[in-house]
Amino acid sequence: MQMAQVKRRGVNKYQISVYLGRDENGKRIFHYETFHGTKTQAQYRAAELEVEMKRRTGPRNAAMMVDEYLHFWLKRIQNSVDEGTYRTYTFHVKRLNPLVKNLPMYGVTALDLQDRLSGLSGLKPKTVKGIYGTLKTAMRQAVAWGILSIDPTVGLRAPRVPKAEKRVLEARELATLLEAAKNYKHHVIIRIIAITGMRLGEALALKWKDVDFGSGTVVVQRAVNTHKRELKPEPKTQSSRRTIPLDEETLMFLKDLKNQLQERVGSKKIREVLVFYADHDINIPVRDNTVRRTLRRVLKSAGLPNITLHDLRHTAGSLLVAAGYPLPLVSSFLGHSSPATTTAVYSHAIGRGINVTDALHGCQADCRADN
Repeated sequence: MQMAQVKRRGVNKYQISVYLGRDENGKRIFHYETFHGTKTQAQYRAAELEVEMKRRTGPRNAAMMVDEYLHFWLKRIQNSVDEGTYRTYTFHVKRLNPLVKNLPMYGVTALDLQDRLSGLSGLKPKTVKGIYGTLKTAMRQAVAWGILSIDPTVGLRAPRVPKAEKRVLEARELATLLEAAKNYKHHVIIRIIAITGMRLGEALALKWKDVDFGSGTVVVQRAVNTHKRELKPEPKTQSSRRTIPLDEETLMFLKDLKNQLQERVGSKKIREVLVFYADHDINIPVRDNTVRRTLRRVLKSAGLPNITLHDLRHTAGSLLVAAGYPLPLVSSFLGHSSPATTTAVYSHAIGRGINVTDALHGCQADCRADN
């Protein structure tokens, strides 16, 4: 942002304004001076005044400390990010504030921040990396707002976090899981996630109008805020809106659920009703922890390794990639923002050469025979 500007205010009369930054409320602060002379002389004086202001007082935000700025930043962005992101930012700032307390924003360097952030050493590496990321985001915004002229986190280096290998099931293990899950109340949710690769929040937000039994598809177009058990107005990204084909067995289970609901509500229309609702209220989604607890029980009963619901999503993606489906297609299927994301997440599965559909159906048949 240009610090000094010159505006004509009459014959050989100019107003020079020098931008000094923002105050603690985010209001822009200027120093003004009236100059009499030619335009060239006024421009020269503006450049001179800008240097003088910097040398004499620094910007007005010189009194703002980094911890104060982070608090200010959180307040300003609260309505522009989703609730989950805001909770993460708040958690990170809570860890940052004691370390950057009394550190002035004006003149802060990457070295200053690196020294202060060494106090994060007791946290998990992944948490530390997230905190660094939040600080970088906040400081970039400080530059965009004109509070800082240079981003002090450009030279900041977050600690390396070793990549944990994704925990996924083989086709036979997935077939075993789906067979064992049939003995549990919430088995259809687990199946939906495993077969379609939906996020848990997307599965819990499904309504009956999203399920098309004629075409054998389901439309993903919203998600649940699992913290509040409320529907989010928008999905995670535009690419999260997608139509996914369903297999015949999943459609059969969904028809059973729909019939049970229709018996419960009688002649009432159910298009806007949730597919997976709480026992006491069909307008409230099932608790996410209830589904997680069900998955743990199924895994234990089936003698399978302990994985999460998100690992089931990874399982779907891995099996599709390993089966040779094109990455753009898998990316669309999973609702990734780009095929590059799919490549990065599922590179371990490329080239394994499994025919997922045949393998899964064959293993399911074996599991039924064993039982």
